Amino acid sequence: MSQPIDTDACAARVEQVAGDLLENIVSLTEQRDQLSLEYSLFNALEEVLAPEALLVIELRADHDEYRPIHMHEAAELAPELLAAARALDADAHCRVRAGGHDCLLLRIEPALQENRHILILCMPAWNPMEQRMALGMLQVYRNYVRLLFDSERDTLTGLMNRKKFERRLNDLVTAHVNGRRCQDRAREDYLAILDLDRFKSINDTYGHLIGDEVLLAFANLMRESLRDVDQIYRYGGEEFVILLEDTSREAASRVLDRLRARVEAHAFPQVGQVTVSIGYTRVDGGKPPALFIEEADRALYYVKEHGRNRSLDYAGLDMLKPRAVGSAELF
Repeated sequence: MSQPIDTDACAARVEQVAGDLLENIVSLTEQRDQLSLEYSLFNALEEVLAPEALLVIELRADHDEYRPIHMHEAAELAPELLAAARALDADAHCRVRAGGHDCLLLRIEPALQENRHILILCMPAWNPMEQRMALGMLQVYRNYVRLLFDSERDTLTGLMNRKKFERRLNDLVTAHVNGRRCQDRAREDYLAILDLDRFKSINDTYGHLIGDEVLLAFANLMRESLRDVDQIYRYGGEEFVILLEDTSREAASRVLDRLRARVEAHAFPQVGQVTVSIGYTRVDGGKPPALFIEEADRALYYVKEHGRNRSLDYAGLDMLKPRAVGSAELF
């Protein structure tokens, strides 16, 4: 004979789940970057659904390699789970039985980036209500990621915008001040400002539509020339900013000059050759963020005033400035 249903207990459980769900949705929408948003989603799923295991993996664009980026409890990636993850389409989900678990696989980011993040939630068995909650929370996350993406991206190039750059620079300087950055002196952070040379004449001669094509091509050259971890921003007009983190002075110099040379060698449609001037400086915790921008801008200004098509470290600027000796000026 079946046991009677405790309606009071059921009602209390529903009320608790609804409250937890509401609190976690509020927490999700308080986040202001995608990484924090992801971890808020993971915490919400753990609290509301209490899965036996939660695992997030990153699949490379070629699908040949993966790496775990978040794990709750003991979670191993069985071959059948990896195969299902590789076959998962954008904005899709599927269920796979593996290791005695009923595993729900979800692609958690919108189709905005090459590498894919797959969330795997393992339960003894999924009931329809639990699955609906998981999918609903995922959709809230996806919608908010798209809002963040739109608010932080330049509409023409798709690069991150000035607001996002200023926030990241402030976080980077704060991390230096608080001692959270690597203390290895060979590994440093650099800020570079890049300005396309004589860009106004391109707009005046060929029109703004061709000017936009030049900006798009330049943005793509930067993406192709830099590491995945390097951050590129459109600062405004034909000015762009790059943050090179965890590198050395020599490496930063090589990377920026290689980019400059690649731009010079590129044949831009209808325009032909375009060059770029670059000024850069080391970022640490010794100054306010605005002063690092000013230093890079001073180096850039010097390059613009002395022939263009060059990259210059602010640290070497004093050696290039003229020094007065009597009535003569020597370089």
